[in-house]
Amino acid sequence: MSMWESIMVALDNLRVNKMRSLLTMIGIVFGVMAVVTVVSIGQAGQASVLNELSNYSDGYFVVFKTAGEGNSNASITLRDLNEARKLDGVRFVSTSSSFQMSEMRGTEKLLLNLLGTTSDMTKMQKVDLLAGRFFNAQEQRTKQKVVVVEKKYAEKVYGSSERALNRKLRLSGGIFQIIGVYKPQKSILGDTGGTQYNAYAPLESMPNSSAGRYISSLDVVSEKPEQMEELMKEMKGWLAMRHNAEPEQFTSQSGKDAQDMVSNIFGILQVVIGSIAAISLLVGGIGIMNIMLVSVTERTREIGIRKAIGATPSAIKLQFLIESVILSFLGGMTGALLGLLVGAGVSFFMALPSVISAWAIVLAFGFSATVGIFFGYYPANKASKLQPIEALRYE
Repeated sequence: MSMWESIMVALDNLRVNKMRSLLTMIGIVFGVMAVVTVVSIGQAGQASVLNELSNYSDGYFVVFKTAGEGNSNASITLRDLNEARKLDGVRFVSTSSSFQMSEMRGTEKLLLNLLGTTSDMTKMQKVDLLAGRFFNAQEQRTKQKVVVVEKKYAEKVYGSSERALNRKLRLSGGIFQIIGVYKPQKSILGDTGGTQYNAYAPLESMPNSSAGRYISSLDVVSEKPEQMEELMKEMKGWLAMRHNAEPEQFTSQSGKDAQDMVSNIFGILQVVIGSIAAISLLVGGIGIMNIMLVSVTERTREIGIRKAIGATPSAIKLQFLIESVILSFLGGMTGALLGLLVGAGVSFFMALPSVISAWAIVLAFGFSATVGIFFGYYPANKASKLQPIEALRYE
């Protein structure tokens, strides 16, 4: 019997026992689906982080007070921000502080997360302006109450980005003039929806914007990206000297650090889900072995007849191995398709880029075939060793 004939016979046997074959494949299906899903989501998450990091200038890093450190002197102030601009090796420096404000529109209360920052921010990270402009250094120094609102707010309140320009924004923190509208970058956290909107304004126009006011961090761009690591250490030492503190009381983090952290998180997730998938594949493999042993018992007379008319033990073994591999391969194919669908669905709802992992699919099919061969070998070997006379006597 040729290989093609063996495959067709195997498919016929599986078709005769459709429900049994389907139930046998469930373990393989869920195991492969878990592998493909977690790898797809992991790669999509990493791609999203890389995309977000690409919005920042080369040599970008952040310095902030180390969590849990008790020395209040280690807190960063606006005065530090202004002095940091004078340091050698610093190209740009900025910061951002969040202020929760509200605006009444008729009977509806809109909540705005007003990000107080500096005009240098647009030189450090990409801001996709749809209309108008960002505020400049002059408006920052003179504490002008100007604001750049996000597209979602402009369209809700004014109908379009262009119509929002030069309108007055009456917030709980004062009256601001809209000078620009921007499109937010997609985040790995997705769009939370609701009535929470973001906007940018000069930090100096925010409440309590005196030079001694505390800020959460310094955003820095190194003059020479290749010297960023050295500048990160110097910044920590410089802040420690200014505040009579220790360098360890400040933490610096670059884009690569953030990327490594996210990669580690997804790596742990992949190990956990991969372990569950391995158990599913093991259970599926045992199910295949069990059903193939049942099949050998049911087809004992058929095996005896085939051997009586000249079938070799190797041909019998190959026949049952092919059935086992086809069973696991179909389960792997179904699991891979379901995994891609689940991964695409999760990526869509989390606003992640859709990533199809070719190597994960190949790996899943490889695992499926390996499971089929490994767990199908014993039943196939048992079938090949049946004696024709004993097999023909079997009822």
